[in-house]
Amino acid sequence: MLYRASRLGPARKEARKFISSIESDKYLFESVVEINRAHVIMLARQGIITRDQARKILKALAKIHAMPASSRAEDVHAYIEELVIRRAGNSAGGNLQLAKSRNDQVATAIRMRLRSELLQVMDLLIALLADLEKMTSKHCKTLFVGRTHLQPAEPITYGHYLMAFHDAIARDLQRLEDSYARLNLSPMGACALAGTSVPIDRDTVAALLGFDGLVENSLDAVGSRDFALEFLANMAALSIDISRLAEDLIFNTTPEVGQLQLPKDLSFASSIMPQKKNPDIIELVRAKCALPIGAFSQTATTLHSLPTSYNLDLQEITPSIWTSSKAIQDVIAIIRILLSQISVSEIRVDRADLVMTTATELANVLVTEFGLSFRLAHQLVASAADEFSRSGENQADFWFELACEKALTVVRDRPDKLKARLSRARTLGDVVMHKRSIGSPTPKETLRLLRKRAITLRKIVSRQHVRRGRLIRSRARLQREALRPSR
Repeated sequence: MLYRASRLGPARKEARKFISSIESDKYLFESVVEINRAHVIMLARQGIITRDQARKILKALAKIHAMPASSRAEDVHAYIEELVIRRAGNSAGGNLQLAKSRNDQVATAIRMRLRSELLQVMDLLIALLADLEKMTSKHCKTLFVGRTHLQPAEPITYGHYLMAFHDAIARDLQRLEDSYARLNLSPMGACALAGTSVPIDRDTVAALLGFDGLVENSLDAVGSRDFALEFLANMAALSIDISRLAEDLIFNTTPEVGQLQLPKDLSFASSIMPQKKNPDIIELVRAKCALPIGAFSQTATTLHSLPTSYNLDLQEITPSIWTSSKAIQDVIAIIRILLSQISVSEIRVDRADLVMTTATELANVLVTEFGLSFRLAHQLVASAADEFSRSGENQADFWFELACEKALTVVRDRPDKLKARLSRARTLGDVVMHKRSIGSPTPKETLRLLRKRAITLRKIVSRQHVRRGRLIRSRARLQREALRPSR
């Protein structure tokens, strides 16, 4: 009603309900109040409104704590302005919207709320990385089956596996850190799209709201939502990494694999099959990870053909941001619990496919110790693998003897000497311990990399403290300034 009275009159009920954003504006309420405070303080400081007018407006704003669900206002901006005019009077409260628009205001409020969401996600990822570093250290010698195409490939350690996930998450966190600088810029002062002739101070408002700078071009400031698209893209990348972990956990906790064990208090029963122990939580993690991916797709589709400047289509993007952020925060929290409670079982050496995961290293030894070409060594070990598979045997000793036997058809050496030289590939543990390349699963290399990761994480934590500290100080300054609107 506030914006229509002089030109259009009352809106049709159905139309008003259709375009209203009042329900989702609850996420922006606190930010919009702060924006109005900062704007009024700036207007008074610039001498655009009087000190008395500023006091009345700020006093009215201080009494606004929440937005009732029953409000008939179009959006949070109209609700707050209507309330301020009612409490401060039209001569004072009527200046609340001077030199600003809903367009620059909503863009600013979204950035403020989104930076808070971003910092929360970053805090959770920092905690997850710290957990993973502890678990990696604990399991740097715990044997685990490395797989390609879901088939047993080579022995690794559980610590090595966890570090792979750690490093993927660390890159996700790095992307979020990088995006913060682009997100934390203020659109305020861009007004509807073309700025204003009123002598406002955009820098002051930005500083009071905790921004590091401005989105300078007024048209870009109100019409761009690339910061939201970037956030959702980063959430989508993070979701993909977590969903892959979820799939791994489901696979490795199946009875057929049995490498990981899910505790009873994180498992769920079947309504009909008494023996079941279902990984329902992990499956739901996998499903929830689809939300940010879908939100990114929706946002990109909405934005891809919009004309430059503000369009109400942008309103439909915002709820997806909060839904995605909540989903990913819930997922990270439960993943931390899952990883801390899952136990690792010893590799079952009574399975032929697991016993044969030493095959690649056997071929490597034939190359480095006996001078065979890798292709010939590969063929010899492959021949042993074929015969071992057809034999029905599953003993590691039999597999090793068979590989040695095939090697003796080419290598002219005494059997005992050949076995001694091949012994570095006799067991899965031997294979892991003899790895030499950077980033391999040998415990020594895992711990070396872990020390580097710990240093990096401490630096990230320090930067996070700086970011949060700046926001805390700006909020305190805004509070102080609100008590004395003009010097």
